[in-house]
Amino acid sequence: MTDMLDGLNPAQREAVESVEGPVLVLAGPGSGKTRVLTHRVAYLVEEMRVPPWQIMAVTFTNKAAKEMKDRLYRLLGDSFRELTIGTFHAICARLLRREADVLGLSPQYVIYDSADQLSVMRRAIKALNVDDKQYRPTAMLRQVSQAKNELLKPEDLRPANYREEIVKRLYERYQAFLSENGALDFDDLLVKAVELLGQHPEVRTKYQRRYPFILVDEWQDTNMAQYELVKHLAGSRANLFVVGDEDQSIYRFRGADYRNVARFQEDFEGARVILLERNYRSTQTILDVANSVIARNPHRHPKRLYTEQPGGPQIVVMEAYNEQEEGDTIVGEIRRLVAEGQARLGDCAVMYRTNAQSLPLEDAFVRQGMPYKLVGATRFYERKEIKDVMAYLRLIHNPYDGVGLARIINVPPRSIGAKTLEALDEWAQSQGLPVYAALQLLAEMDDEGDAKAASLPFGARATRSLLAFTRMLEELIRARHQLNLLELLDLLLERSGYADFVRDGTDEGQTRWE
Repeated sequence: MTDMLDGLNPAQREAVESVEGPVLVLAGPGSGKTRVLTHRVAYLVEEMRVPPWQIMAVTFTNKAAKEMKDRLYRLLGDSFRELTIGTFHAICARLLRREADVLGLSPQYVIYDSADQLSVMRRAIKALNVDDKQYRPTAMLRQVSQAKNELLKPEDLRPANYREEIVKRLYERYQAFLSENGALDFDDLLVKAVELLGQHPEVRTKYQRRYPFILVDEWQDTNMAQYELVKHLAGSRANLFVVGDEDQSIYRFRGADYRNVARFQEDFEGARVILLERNYRSTQTILDVANSVIARNPHRHPKRLYTEQPGGPQIVVMEAYNEQEEGDTIVGEIRRLVAEGQARLGDCAVMYRTNAQSLPLEDAFVRQGMPYKLVGATRFYERKEIKDVMAYLRLIHNPYDGVGLARIINVPPRSIGAKTLEALDEWAQSQGLPVYAALQLLAEMDDEGDAKAASLPFGARATRSLLAFTRMLEELIRARHQLNLLELLDLLLERSGYADFVRDGTDEGQTRWE
């Protein structure tokens, strides 16, 4: 008995001690899968003497990666820092930075978030003169993402109708714009990593030797690109440990394929299957209902969740006449629980399937004077101020980032409106240059007093504004090699005028700044 096995139930211990070969752990909800993953990593390091840098652990969210790192720090101390732990996208981004030259990528490529991707797709739709009402940018972007998740390039698509032909053309133009801006989207990180490992045996062998032990969480939510990536990394040795549960697959709309659970056993012969069926979170009443519902799904490994906790209160199903009655009933039930001392307001949670359902529920809380907190406010990195500053930093890192440039060229306002920006874009295209290179050309023409400046497609005021922006950007680009990140950020906020723009003298502005 070792410390790494203390407190584990028999199934958890079996999973932790299964070191060699492919292992599929089917973990029911609340069965301690994160505990199994972290203890297995610690077991490999402490008991099997595997060097930490030879272990890769892949999660689906940054939150899960942080939780895993925190737990492993408690188990391993500072040696956990030698482990490779991260999301699929983070690990692929790191891999591509190291091996960019092999694929002909610039190591300074930028990663476009969802808002940037939507901006590029709108640009592609405009460039092809497509009706954006009939071919909505979000829908087209979803179609492109689905193709990438299945590792399909534009030339691989075989349109069966006109709409699919439009999708193919938009996909081609979308990728061209990304390339022009030195950018990748989130899906590209996976696609490019699969291409790197699949088409370059020497790179594939290098990383298979580097990571002989690979662990993957939430296996049921992997898509085709992620599945192929893991297969390339695992290789024939296949000390691959995956944890998943078809019953918990909820990301089909993102390309997740629960069938990857079954494919694992087909592609990795002799895979060991371990069931984690003991639940530590719920009562048996809840588990019995869950078991009875999910048992109707024929595409799953049979398992029966159980717990040693008491049965608990019965589940109540109430069918309301309309959404107003539903909201009033929910508020009334919470009021009853609080009045009888069974719960406090903070103990109660109301879950709904779509955001559109929140309004009638909120109305009921407001009408009856019951305080509530709506979870899901704007995330930190989705705030306008943060996205603006990130766009500036991205532009300093890669000035050819057209999406970032378009976002902040007139933020704070500097007399570079939509018409000037459109004229600049058209002029850049006529010169066969990216927008940043066109700005550099404009600055050179101004320095030399070139007579051609008189034929520029924008007026004197707009030209002065563009020149001032270009010189400010050039100053920041030079400064990045001399300052650390915090110093560069301070200079950026000062020189761009963004600090004064946010701190506009109002309480709201001060709050945004803080």
